[in-house]
Amino acid sequence: MNKKTVALTTEQYKEIIQTMREGGCGFRGNNRIATALVLEANLGIRISDILNLRLSDILLDGDRYRLEITEQKTKKQRVFK
Repeated sequence: MNKKTVALTTEQYKEIIQTMREGGCGFRGNNRIATALVLEANLGIRISDILNLRLSDILLDGDRYRLEITEQKTKKQRVFK
C-alpha cells in the first residue's frame, strides 16, 4: 500500500515547533531540536545536512552572510543568502 504525504498547514507547523520548544506530555522541551526543524523547513535540506552544519559553513560575503554546504546524499553544492 502506497502512502501519500500531505504538507503541513502553517498552524500545524507552528504548533509542532512550539511543542518542541516547551515540551509536552512525557517529554521536556528542546530548543536545539526545534531550531533544527525550523532550519529544515525553511532551507529545504535534509536533517542529516543540518546536523552536519558547522559555524565555518556561514561565510561573510560583503555586508551579508551566506550559508554554503555540500549535501551529504547528493553531493550537490548549495548556497543560501
